[in-house]
Parts: sequence; C-alpha cells; structure tokens
Amino acid sequence: MKPVSLETADDLATPILKEFQERYGIVPNFYGALGIDGASLKGYLAFEAAIEERCLLSEQQRELISLAVANRNGCHYCVSGHTFSARKLGMSKEECRAAQVGEASDALDQAMLDLALDVMKHNGACSPEQKDRCRALGMSDALIVQIVSWTGINNFSNWINNLVQPKIDFPKVELIPNPK
Repeated sequence: MKPVSLETADDLATPILKEFQERYGIVPNFYGALGIDGASLKGYLAFEAAIEERCLLSEQQRELISLAVANRNGCHYCVSGHTFSARKLGMSKEECRAAQVGEASDALDQAMLDLALDVMKHNGACSPEQKDRCRALGMSDALIVQIVSWTGINNFSNWINNLVQPKIDFPKVELIPNPK
C-alpha cells in the first residue's frame, strides 16, 4: 500500500492534508497512510480531538501510553514518532525507553501503563484488582475510560502503520523486545 499525497488524496483527506502541509511544512507519512481513506483520517482526528479537548491525561502521560502501546504492537513508525514528541516535552531517552517496555518511575504513571497493557492483553477487559489499584491511586472512572480510549486510538494508528508501512519521517528509534 502507498500513502496518498495532496495530489492523490480523496475529497475528505485533501483539505486535512493541506492543513498539515501549511502547519508543518510537510504531510507526516502516517497521515498520508491513514488518508488512503479520507473518512478514516477524518474520524481518527475527530476522536483524538474529542479526547484532547477534555483530557484528564497530561501530554507526558499520553506519550508514555503511546510508547508502551506502539512497542507492544511492534510499530516502529509510532515508537519513533512518539519518542520524538516525548523528547520535545522534556522526557529523557531513558524515560522513553522504559515506557516502551511498560515501565514508569511514578506510581500513577506505572498504573496507567499497566492498565493500558492489560486491556491490550485481554481485549479490553481488566481484572477487578486492576481497577481497584487504579482507584486506590486516585483515578476516577472517567480517567480509566480515557486511558482505555487513548490505548484504543493508539492501537488503531499502530495497525494502520503496520498495514501500510509508511517511511519513518522522524529519527528512528528501535523497538525493544517486550518482557511483560
């Protein structure tokens, strides 16, 4: 499969890709891959915007989850892209690499990563003990749902990248074999 360009995109994807071109000077290859179907691109961006509009997760927490999910899914593109974004937020290389294997130094962040990886492992389900642990750390039900939502949207982007295999347009970061 080949990512679309401004010249080959459908009528839904073209204005979105033009906006990326104007904003960033390029169309990131992921959006060209997702833009193969303009409806999927538009839906993805709407879901992402809705979560971010009322987000209970910090930008760093979103990157931690994104890195863990991408590494678990073997998405080289997303591990590279999210490491780039995390580093711009001030996260260290070590924090990014730890997140790839589901590890964080903060107890709340660790519980978020554990929840994200647990729902991936169990197709959306998690144990009552996992929910109790999250609540004991002060997570509301809304935050738990947002963690699962963020995990889901990242799974979707990983699957698109693993399907299309767009060229990585960030500094490449290697996947880490995941022991969990």
